Amino acid sequence: MNRVALLVSVSTVCFFGAQIARAETVAIVDTQKVISESIIGKAAKNNLEGQIKKGQAKLTALKSDFDKQKAELEKQSSILSGSALESRREALQKKQEDFQRAYQEIQEKLAKSNEAELKKVVDQINEVVEDLADERGYKFVFERDRQSVLYASDRLDITNEVVKILDKKKVSL
Repeated sequence: MNRVALLVSVSTVCFFGAQIARAETVAIVDTQKVISESIIGKAAKNNLEGQIKKGQAKLTALKSDFDKQKAELEKQSSILSGSALESRREALQKKQEDFQRAYQEIQEKLAKSNEAELKKVVDQINEVVEDLADERGYKFVFERDRQSVLYASDRLDITNEVVKILDKKKVSL
């Protein structure tokens, strides 16, 4: 009798264990794809591109002014006195330093803006993923990444659903 009970118990554990193992408790999200395909991701990219264009316009104006003054100095160098020539060279050097400083400031500002825009998008993605995980009972949601996840079945991928949900939410930056 104990053998029969043991056999039934082992069979029951194996059956339900297999059922539990088959239930998908893991999902995969390709965050980069969500960013590039979702409305909010595209909006963040457009915002950043607008800031890049403004920065480039500012740098172009500064460089044009520098090049203009440099050309004038080269033309007038033979007729200027030593002190006047030195004074103009110092002014030109200051313009070059201003250009370099402006370039650095723009680079830093763009890096901060990129980080801020990306954080807003990733926060929204995380919110959607958490809601989906709660709704569907996922125990883990991994980011699709070649360094972390070597293989994942396509049926575990919820990326397209995340994009659709984000687009329906019409989140604004």
